[in-house]
Amino acid sequence: MQQETSLRNLIIAMVAIGAIMLFWQIFFWGPEQEARNEMLAARQAANEQVEAANTTATEGAAETLPAEPVYEDVRIPFSGPAMDGSILLRGARVDTLNLRNYYETLEDREAENPEGEVTIFQPQGTGDGYYASLGWTNSEGAAITDAQTPWQLVEGDELTPETPIVIGYDTDGLSISREVSIDENFMFTFSDTVTNTSGRERSVQPYGVLRQFGAPDDLANFYILHEGLVAATGGELHLEKYKKLEEGASFGRDSSEGGWIGLTSKYWLGALIPDQSQPFNVSYRTINRDSGQVLQARMDGAASLLAPGETITSVNRVFGGAKESSTLRAYEEELGISRFQDAIDWGSMFFWLTKPFFFLLSWINSIVGNFGISILILTVLVKAVFFPIQTKAYQSMAKMRELSEPMKRIRETVEDKQEQQRQLAELYQKSGVNPLAGCLPIFIQIPVFYGLYKTLFVTIEMRHEDFPLLPWIQDLSAPDPTALGNLFGLIPISNAALESVPLIGPMILTVGFLPIFYGITMWALQSLNPPPTDNTQKLIFGMMPIILTFVFSSFAVGLVIYWCWSNILSIAQQYVIMRRHGQETQVDKLIKRLFSKKGEASE
Repeated sequence: MQQETSLRNLIIAMVAIGAIMLFWQIFFWGPEQEARNEMLAARQAANEQVEAANTTATEGAAETLPAEPVYEDVRIPFSGPAMDGSILLRGARVDTLNLRNYYETLEDREAENPEGEVTIFQPQGTGDGYYASLGWTNSEGAAITDAQTPWQLVEGDELTPETPIVIGYDTDGLSISREVSIDENFMFTFSDTVTNTSGRERSVQPYGVLRQFGAPDDLANFYILHEGLVAATGGELHLEKYKKLEEGASFGRDSSEGGWIGLTSKYWLGALIPDQSQPFNVSYRTINRDSGQVLQARMDGAASLLAPGETITSVNRVFGGAKESSTLRAYEEELGISRFQDAIDWGSMFFWLTKPFFFLLSWINSIVGNFGISILILTVLVKAVFFPIQTKAYQSMAKMRELSEPMKRIRETVEDKQEQQRQLAELYQKSGVNPLAGCLPIFIQIPVFYGLYKTLFVTIEMRHEDFPLLPWIQDLSAPDPTALGNLFGLIPISNAALESVPLIGPMILTVGFLPIFYGITMWALQSLNPPPTDNTQKLIFGMMPIILTFVFSSFAVGLVIYWCWSNILSIAQQYVIMRRHGQETQVDKLIKRLFSKKGEASE
């Protein structure tokens, strides 16, 4: 009867889980995928109209749109080891920027396809129009230069790390000469020299804007990840997600201790860095227009009053590139940019774990040359730290197994619950067993698990990193690419075709090898623990490896590698301890059954 009840509960649980997954597929996963496909199609169509879109109207630095004069657009190309693109002289905008060492897909990376390079800035008329521009206003906020200003090329014809360019603009009573330079990575430096050529005092103030025409289509949109506005003023970090920006969030802060402001996605950042030696203001506002929303981050530098003939120089910077920890840290240290490394979303709660994890992984990687192998080594180090605690916990579990029969007799013979608990407590005390000791390593490892998960999820160094021990893994930051539905590549059916199968496609058929292997290792580890005496607990524990197999199928494969390897090490450690206490585990029983069947077959 008891077995029938357990079987019935198992069937009910399986049906309930299937119903929940079906509901989620119909009302959440399916519509989300369709919306994403539509956005990607629209983006592709818009990108085909880049040249025509360059002549569309743009907004100036002032609050109202000026009448747009007609200029012939001239572009100055730039090229460095890490990026290339062009600067539009109209408005002196950095509005075309591609990353040379980062690609949208693995196929693009393998083919070194320039059209598949990741794009940070792109002209306004494209699907994800996004540009950075620096200019000048007077102390009242009226624009001296704006997004339509016809800057002229004065010196140079191509911007490289070795060859800066000089552009200029003369207006009524002011002459502005701007030297633009780039470094080996992702930083532009704008050194402006402003001269008062009039016969009266003139007020001038540098400013910069980042304008993004609608939120990007390729956002990860994951609840533990920050994508949107990020700003630092002194030691304070300010964050606002794209969803809040689209709802009309605003922001403004003054700083006299350095800082910056930017718009960030998971791996990429566009940022304005004011002169760190001067006070400034950073702000954000959403501009609602008939053509769509404009998300604008802005910085305003210190105002200056120029006497006739007087000259000042202001140095400001624009960053457009990948959020590489070492690169951001170097800028933070060399240029004195406050909290620039925190453009990476280390997390607000467990940053004290994610940062050390990443730096330890990076240090190991500098020795072994692969982040996947570094994860294996880090796992061993983490297990070594927890070894004393886990050993005590496993010893307690072994003793609990020894007490399983006496505990069963007490529960069967003593009906009064209070008396039953008293006798069990006496049994634990006499045997020197703490029934909660086995749970301690699990609770301690929860923040460790989250910290490593966050590290693998947000750091670009894991993106498109392969794992030589498992040749099919080419991207540690993505889910396992193998699939149950095509027998892990043995049957010529693509993952995309499997995913298109209604209901079971994305939930079952595309589950990879490593998540399944993780479920097996979890079952093996559970089999070493004392079996729960309560039938409901037995059912829950029995279902956990199955449920987590499907949950882990969408996780970054680097994390699944960590957890599989951690389980293997735990199994070995706990198995040795159990055998030393003379306990026969489920693994032993399974091995006996397998070998006994082989012996019978041979006879």
